[in-house]
Amino acid sequence: MRAAGVELVRLDGDSPRVADLRAAVLKLRLAPGQHRFSAEAVNTLPRADADPNRTPFAVLCSDVPVGFGIVDRLGVLGEIADDPARAVLLRAFYIDPQWQGQGVGRAACAALDSLVRGIAPEATEVLLTVNEGNPAAVRAYLAGGFAHTGRRYLGGDAGPQYVLRRPVGE
Repeated sequence: MRAAGVELVRLDGDSPRVADLRAAVLKLRLAPGQHRFSAEAVNTLPRADADPNRTPFAVLCSDVPVGFGIVDRLGVLGEIADDPARAVLLRAFYIDPQWQGQGVGRAACAALDSLVRGIAPEATEVLLTVNEGNPAAVRAYLAGGFAHTGRRYLGGDAGPQYVLRRPVGE
């Protein structure tokens, strides 16, 4: 699952590599000012482990863990997707601040197709919600191939959110 030197690795296995990656993503941090919009893996990884619909993953750049995310097959899809059975939700996604601005997030978004096909082969799109007050994240997702759907999600803790989508390629 590589794109431009970036690899996405599922964290739901029990191999020694997965154990090492899980420990590494727990040390990753959000950029300053992002805590009101998202939560770090130290908080979201245990919730993903407890939910069979969520698959956590690490973002690696040259085999170094630099980011984290979760692919959710349920979440708020019933509220934001035209066909929830053919969509997945990207959540809790972030790149460690020291790796931001280098195209890692954009490459990780491009690598989502392979990851999503392995988790939910029926999915034709990846959806996410991003806070309207977080323009840096909106720009990053748009640069990563996501597009506005014209919808808003109003159930977020930190205010209204845009709903963005990215088709899953072949």
